[in-house]
Amino acid sequence: MLRQFFNQVSALLKDEAGLTSTEYSTMGGAMAGGVFSMSDALTEASGTAFDNVISAVAGEEDTTATTTP
Repeated sequence: MLRQFFNQVSALLKDEAGLTSTEYSTMGGAMAGGVFSMSDALTEASGTAFDNVISAVAGEEDTTATTTP
């Protein structure tokens, strides 16, 4: 009975199928963390872009653009 237990534990340690799901979940967590940490920068950048488009459509002068003489 003890020998059968050790054989099952050995088979479990040699099985790499569970390792793949662990790797995917770790990578998914890292990606989610990256997106979460960049959300403020993305929000600010998209807000600025939308403000520039609205200003251009309204015909307002763009103060952020530089002009060459």
